[in-house]
Amino acid sequence: MYITKSRLLKWGLYSNAIYILLFFLLKPDGFGFQKVVISMFFLFSVFSIYFLCIKDGKQLNQLSTGNRWVIYLLLFWGVIVIVKSFTLNPQDWITNFGNVYMGFAWLMPAITVLGLKIENWTVMFKSISFMFTLMIGAFLFLSVLTINDEWIWLLRPLVFVLIIGFNRFTLIKKIQILIIIVVYMVVSTIGERRMEYLWLIMVFGFLIMDRVMSFRVRRTFIKYIIAGFLLVLTLIFTLGYEYVWRIVTMFADIQDSRTFLFRELMSELNFSEKIFGRGSLGTYYSEYFEHTKWYVVDVLKKPWYGDSSTRITIEVGYLQMILKGGFIMMLLNLIILISSSYVAIFKSRNKFIKRLGYYILIFMILYLIELRPTFTPIFFILWMAIGTVLNKKYRLMDDEEINALIKF
Repeated sequence: MYITKSRLLKWGLYSNAIYILLFFLLKPDGFGFQKVVISMFFLFSVFSIYFLCIKDGKQLNQLSTGNRWVIYLLLFWGVIVIVKSFTLNPQDWITNFGNVYMGFAWLMPAITVLGLKIENWTVMFKSISFMFTLMIGAFLFLSVLTINDEWIWLLRPLVFVLIIGFNRFTLIKKIQILIIIVVYMVVSTIGERRMEYLWLIMVFGFLIMDRVMSFRVRRTFIKYIIAGFLLVLTLIFTLGYEYVWRIVTMFADIQDSRTFLFRELMSELNFSEKIFGRGSLGTYYSEYFEHTKWYVVDVLKKPWYGDSSTRITIEVGYLQMILKGGFIMMLLNLIILISSSYVAIFKSRNKFIKRLGYYILIFMILYLIELRPTFTPIFFILWMAIGTVLNKKYRLMDDEEINALIKF
């Protein structure tokens, strides 16, 4: 059987979904047979997806010189981040290349290549439907399963589907999406994941804005959103996250679970590490987790199931970038996120590209709260979206031309 590029991409995306499903169902620990088998799905997804990116790498010539060089720099710096953590220790290799948060997560800008062929979105939508089918099946056994963070990885593509437009899909897929909305809400509620509600609020906010505002008003409003975001980002990394949070709490009584992350990381890193990062296996010390562990174990006399005080990841997307690749990594990501969201929203003639721009813009904002980079579906979607919107040919198409190329 001849293996086409689209079939290999589908297998890669399916393998990643199966890996995530088995990971949260079986919760493998250590380095046993079960962990090896599950990891094979992850490695197959990595090599199949990156093989296609390498094979079609010349497609990047379709981008403008500036955007193409930012992608090259992101990939170059991603390699540097991985190389900085190179050791001869087998355990470090397993951690670096067998974990969705580590080495391969920093090469994901390569996936922009897949977005430069718009027909690949047909494969992506089929893969999302497959993920939803897996999660509906898992949800049926919710009473005997324990919900953890990995549950949400296969549910979050729902956000993308809602942005693209519910009415685009067939009746069967609409029913599937409605079921997944229920699953998503239940899992978010049980897991006390406020982030998911914030994400949905932002999605529906942008969709309502897109429908009720005129183009001129919408254009001005989005420019204010981008400018406001950049102002907040600047204040956070100059005056401190707690300064911005005090302003937020003047208008809403919201529990703060992020200030200590910003404070601990920025006080831990020296000047050089803030610029260049600590590498893909870089860690930092958390006094908060150390104190919480002491209180649970020594005072409450209960077992501790939380994170170690020496943490290899951090929940906030921009902080994860700084920990691993410094402000260089963060600024390169910001440049491509701003550039791609701007041209998608303001320089496109069709709704599909504009909606991809909304997805990218929401991602850019929510990186301030969560969304540490991982080799998982929502980041495949992000970098494919960036590749698609940066291609001027697709931005100049009208709705009819775009819809003829993609099967929703």
